Amino acid sequence: MAESYTAIKSSIKKTQSHYKMMPKIVRSNARADFRIVPLYEKLKFGAGDYQIIIHPVMQIFQGKQTVIETKANDDGSISFSVDIGDEQEYNVYLRKNNGENYVNIECFNIYALNDDLYGRRPYRGDMHLHTYFSDGHEDPRYVVSSYRRVGFDFMAITDHRAYAPSVYAKELYDNCKTDMALYYGEEVHPPENPVHMVNFGGSFSVNELINNNKDNYYAEVRAIMETITDYPDMSCEKELYMYASCKWVFEKITEGGGISIFCHPYWRVGDGYYISDRLTEYILKKKDFDAYELIGGYFKHEVPSNELQLAKYNQVRSEGYKLPIVGVSDSHGCDRNELMNWYGTIVFAESDSLEDIKAAIKDLKSVAYETVEGESPRVHGEFRYVAYAYYLLREIFPIHDLHCSAEGALMYRLSIGDETVRPILEALSGTCRKYMDEIWGQ
Repeated sequence: MAESYTAIKSSIKKTQSHYKMMPKIVRSNARADFRIVPLYEKLKFGAGDYQIIIHPVMQIFQGKQTVIETKANDDGSISFSVDIGDEQEYNVYLRKNNGENYVNIECFNIYALNDDLYGRRPYRGDMHLHTYFSDGHEDPRYVVSSYRRVGFDFMAITDHRAYAPSVYAKELYDNCKTDMALYYGEEVHPPENPVHMVNFGGSFSVNELINNNKDNYYAEVRAIMETITDYPDMSCEKELYMYASCKWVFEKITEGGGISIFCHPYWRVGDGYYISDRLTEYILKKKDFDAYELIGGYFKHEVPSNELQLAKYNQVRSEGYKLPIVGVSDSHGCDRNELMNWYGTIVFAESDSLEDIKAAIKDLKSVAYETVEGESPRVHGEFRYVAYAYYLLREIFPIHDLHCSAEGALMYRLSIGDETVRPILEALSGTCRKYMDEIWGQ
């Protein structure tokens, strides 16, 4: 098995790996009880006077800090209660009196959420990727295990014109107990329409629906064309057909209960972008899709494509259009240290079920993120969710990903026929959920 990519993407701080602070996510404008537990004997807090200083990150220079005097518990942990303020991140400084003054020991970080967001969990997913059943490089089952090893909570195989690879992957992992939510998927390519669209989670293949009855497809697309009255250039029949074809695909994905994704409009092929800016803007404003692929799987030399997708998103939003967004890797291989785990989506949903993921995305409760190798993370979306996502990437996902790595390694063993790992996977099942419950103090 190749190991060229980093198994654990995020760096892990000492306050994450050597201490357990519970909880780390709390309700805003409410009282919360905290406990800091050293995980190793030498780090246990001894006798003496301790001080907790808490201040909000967004109001650091406004004097809004709380100071608590405390002592260590008999088991070497520290407990305290405090009234937390508005929704944002808070620094929690732990200090000890050395006989002359207080000195800092560690700085922990917590996040306060309003009730509507506190009741949701963050799920990290990739909704557009490929295997060697189309133009990728690896087996679907290997790809799934690789994604779990680097911390993804949900995904689908979305090969070009092929739904079967996602079925093949699910057949294996649906029959064992894991914490990875795996869905059906495909990239849809209608005839004579270059626009790429993803069917994430749909109960049937849209590609097969087209191939099995092309006459019906063309007839229904022509009927949609006849309803279009406001295209910027009504004389451009080719673009009228392309839009109608896209609308037909989006509707079929919806019929199958899937999430329809409008993909990478500013993909540059040869001398220009593969669809016109006029068509892109019209599709965005009509919003027949469920999600706009805001961040796509572009290599470093293709950065302008993502920048243009962001610019168009901001322009359309400034004109009053709200767009649900996702980020995807469009990965074609896991072992090349490129694209896979560079881009993704964080969804703030009530669960990792398809219905809840779809509802959260449509309700704009998702962000598209970039963790490109060697670069600082970038997160895009509504300000509130972006601020929260940066905290999650830094403070929560590193240990979450460590738990996922263990499960993903066993999933790899299962993918190559090692049935002895099934009971181990079952024993591990729920580990990530337990970790997230602790983060929420539950």
